[in-house]
Amino acid sequence: MEKKSCNCIETIKTLKKENERLVEENSNILIITSSHNKINGDLQVKLTAAEEKIKDFEKNYIRIDGKK
Repeated sequence: MEKKSCNCIETIKTLKKENERLVEENSNILIITSSHNKINGDLQVKLTAAEEKIKDFEKNYIRIDGKK
């Protein structure tokens, strides 16, 4: 009977360590996701600005031969 009890204690310790590992992994994933969203937002702002500049350039650019 003691061996089963001892085995249960080891299983509980193993599960606690696994739980701590999973909590840390989840925290890391949340940090990465937050950073990813921030970077995506920054890139979208820059992309929109670049697209507006291209549209303005295409609209207002006059070629050397005088045609648009």
